[in-house]
Amino acid sequence: MPNAGDELTITFTSQAPLAWGTHRRNHTRVRRSRERYIPIPKREARRLGLRNSNCGNGLGINIFNVRSTDGVFNGQLKTAGCSRKGDVYAKQFQGYGDLRALEPWLTNHHAQIGDQIRFVWQNSTDIEMTFISHHD
Repeated sequence: MPNAGDELTITFTSQAPLAWGTHRRNHTRVRRSRERYIPIPKREARRLGLRNSNCGNGLGINIFNVRSTDGVFNGQLKTAGCSRKGDVYAKQFQGYGDLRALEPWLTNHHAQIGDQIRFVWQNSTDIEMTFISHHD
């Protein structure tokens, strides 16, 4: 579980997280516009103890209170997904209960491949999130 002062910087390396609802390799569900997520590399998920719901109750927190430094996003993000069935380490941040929660913020910043998101934990459940553009 992350502690106060822990940091994580994510770089968008593909189009998938920026257009998840429509840019998909498989057809396991209906395509939905405006769904977005922020990927978490497995080594970083392990380092910080970022788990998904496979970890069971009491083994980790996977819902965080997040606010962006620009004031545009203020809500809850969930660490979710896994790279292989049953893995407890999360592969992404996504809106808690709303896969479109990140869309207005990422669209406001014209997010694209190469841009970064920096997360800084204020405590074990609260995160400050900053958008870092590499296209301005």
